Amino acid sequence: MDTTNTKRFFDNPIIRTFLGLHNFLILASSTILTGILSYFLHHYRYRNTHLVYQEVIAVVTLFLYLFATFLPAFKFYRGYMLPLNLLLSYFWLTSLIFSSQDYAGNRCLYNSPPFVNRCRLKHTIQAFWIIGFSYLFLNAILEALMWAGSRTNRLLHGGDIEKDRPLTSGNAVPVSNGGGTTTTV
Repeated sequence: MDTTNTKRFFDNPIIRTFLGLHNFLILASSTILTGILSYFLHHYRYRNTHLVYQEVIAVVTLFLYLFATFLPAFKFYRGYMLPLNLLLSYFWLTSLIFSSQDYAGNRCLYNSPPFVNRCRLKHTIQAFWIIGFSYLFLNAILEALMWAGSRTNRLLHGGDIEKDRPLTSGNAVPVSNGGGTTTTV
């Protein structure tokens, strides 16, 4: 097995750039969704569980991806956000299903909030759930490959060279402290 390809994959600046771009698009989608959903919650009294759930997921994603957008730029990053991406992709899929149930077809006028003729905004919500979910799912795949590549590289090479370096030099001298125990200096 060629280990250089494994090492190159998660150190590749193109992959890291794609992850950063995906994270930015997820951040932008959650920002737009937060704005539109907050508009509905602020201007209309109707608050059903779908609307509140979608707002919570959009706000949590917005907060988390303010930081996650910059993580792929760091060398230490090896796809550690994989569990978060998997979890959020399921939440976003659920929100996409909720918005499709509420706004698709002729149901736009009668759902979330009802009798508010803002179907363009409601369809925009649906579109940005699709965009965000797509990039979260792609991120989960890329980060799974990065994480697996770093694990494979670590197992094949016996760990990280910097972290596994001995703390003492080869000239360690045993010193007795008088109590019968010795330490190396």
